[in-house]
Amino acid sequence: MRVDFPEETVMRALMTFVRRWSFGLVLLLVYLAVFNLWLVVNARWTLVSSIGITVLLVALLVEAARRRYFFNRWEALLHGLVILDILLEGTLLREHHSHGFYLCALGFAGVISAYRLHLAKYGSGASAP
Repeated sequence: MRVDFPEETVMRALMTFVRRWSFGLVLLLVYLAVFNLWLVVNARWTLVSSIGITVLLVALLVEAARRRYFFNRWEALLHGLVILDILLEGTLLREHHSHGFYLCALGFAGVISAYRLHLAKYGSGASAP
């Protein structure tokens, strides 16, 4: 059985999804992009890019909090831990030859999305700063 949805209904649902998950999606894409970049650049560029990307992501995190993207401070903290991971991996590790970061991304995405879905369903507690 086939169900046809009007095009504007599908677009409205897609835009709602993107609006509700925008920072998380950006963070996931940047996380994957930066670790793939580090597979091909030398240690100096890894260090420089990790600091630059961390500054950019912290600015985006603050803006997301200002716009009340996060349900509560714990959710904001979880997103901040992903940013901290980028900084620590880029500054403390010299070489990146493994693709294990895909599992880390999957773990981060699983924890954050499960927590976010839980908060959306059952309530958020304290609001973000």
